[in-house]
Amino acid sequence: MQLDAVSFVVVDTETTGSGPADRIIELAAVRVQGGRIVDRFATLINPGRSVPPFITRLTGITTAMLVGRPSADEVLPDFLDFLGDGVLVAHNLAFDRKMLEAELQRIGLLWPGNPTLCTLRLARRLLPGLPAKGLDGLIRFYQISVENRHRALGDAEATAYVLLRLLEEARRQYGIDTLEALLTFQQQHYPQYKNASPLVRLRETLLPRLPEAPGVYLFRDEHGRLLYVGKARNLQARVRQHLTAVEAHPPRLRQMVSEIRQIEWHVTPTELEALLEESRLIKQHQPRYNRLQRRYRTRPFLRLALHETPPVLSLASVLLDEGAEYYGPLPGRRQGRRALEALQEIFGLSRQNAHLVLTGRCPLAGGEFCTNACADGEAEVVACVRRLLRGGCTHPLSWLEAQMRAAAARLEFEAAARYRDQHRLLARLLERPLLAEASVLEREAVVLVREAPDRLACCLVQAGCPVAVRALPFPPDRDAIDALVAWVREHLVAERPPAVYHHAETDAMQLLAHWMHLHRGRLRLLRRRPDEPMASFSRRLRHGLRHLVPDRAEPDTSGASEGGA
Repeated sequence: MQLDAVSFVVVDTETTGSGPADRIIELAAVRVQGGRIVDRFATLINPGRSVPPFITRLTGITTAMLVGRPSADEVLPDFLDFLGDGVLVAHNLAFDRKMLEAELQRIGLLWPGNPTLCTLRLARRLLPGLPAKGLDGLIRFYQISVENRHRALGDAEATAYVLLRLLEEARRQYGIDTLEALLTFQQQHYPQYKNASPLVRLRETLLPRLPEAPGVYLFRDEHGRLLYVGKARNLQARVRQHLTAVEAHPPRLRQMVSEIRQIEWHVTPTELEALLEESRLIKQHQPRYNRLQRRYRTRPFLRLALHETPPVLSLASVLLDEGAEYYGPLPGRRQGRRALEALQEIFGLSRQNAHLVLTGRCPLAGGEFCTNACADGEAEVVACVRRLLRGGCTHPLSWLEAQMRAAAARLEFEAAARYRDQHRLLARLLERPLLAEASVLEREAVVLVREAPDRLACCLVQAGCPVAVRALPFPPDRDAIDALVAWVREHLVAERPPAVYHHAETDAMQLLAHWMHLHRGRLRLLRRRPDEPMASFSRRLRHGLRHLVPDRAEPDTSGASEGGA
């Protein structure tokens, strides 16, 4: 029988409890046919006993409300007439059936032989990813408006609307359009059901083929249009997250998953390469469901111009190899301006247009927050600002915290809030996983990250930008070490050409910083010192690789490793 022609009778009971001696105090049913509610049945029942207080608190039904109401032996024959030959439906049918069977047995009537359907069981089959499949959870998921929750008629109507939505799910996912198929399906899991939707077929046929390796995946619709590009350290696990537990996804992602008909993937040797490739593909193809990374963002840098007189600190969106030091990239221009304001506050700097002039005596000099950064002869303010940007001290942060506490003690709460915000901003910026101890254009290093138990990722950084990535086995054997050292010597040229970095390069820097942050506990950084011969750097790299052991991820203290993130 076609589902549109089936008469579903959705039942709900309110009872004095769930034990063998408990009784029904309210019975309601609604008839659903052709996609809508066509009839209703509802009555209170006198159980011949008082209503427990906790039931009254839950339902609002009191003992007094049941006085003079019909008993079960009067109500149940009318209910059976209302049921007729319809399909008996309830949410958690086992409970309602248990209570109805007990009442029928008391009055000498047999349980009717009608087909039965449990919306809880059906939801478990159709919505496996939904965390809460109780009636409240389904009401929230389908955004159903309910009146008189925890009264029999209100709950029966809510269950009826849930039933209609579940019938739509069954038709959409599995092509179920007959009562016989529906009754069979509620006892089965989807792999056993043949008339599956494209999503189910993708889960069954494609997921087992996906490799457990890092890479990039692409979702396409039935016309081959690109919907979404993503990266993963484990392609199979990440795509499985998309294709299963769909009900737990936000509405936009559920819509995307419903449109997927084709999936492509590209394996990459390392997770960092997957990050870089994902960003490139998103900017190239502009997939509809990729909201982030669709265009290059302007990520400013702090520019410290020591070669100018006087030295100045400013924001720059383009990196030029013209003698200035650059630190970043920063998350955005607003954060950059706020960082300049915080530094102006700490060091009492004067402003010329958008620049901060680094002149005068350092306000921290000689006090409890003095870093003695100027001991090597550099001007006080210049030395302290430079050391702060290179990650060499946190004393200015301590100064901001002290100012905040002092302002709060004076009840100057606006000033205290300003110091607090500046402290938070600088702390976040200085904690960013950048290659420390050098400005951007000075950064030449090899970053080693243990991405997997048996895989080591190696990233070659030149002028602050990732220029080459490769993977090697962990722990590396002699041949792998020799090959990596040769690879580094090939790519890391002795003299770097002048750098002019725009959006693409700064985007790669940002992704490198993100990758380093993800693996900060398994990271080793070997930085090439200024003017260090390649032979010397190669020896240090080889030494550092030989001392990598499976149970240690922390930096080597023997001198083979410098810097950190």
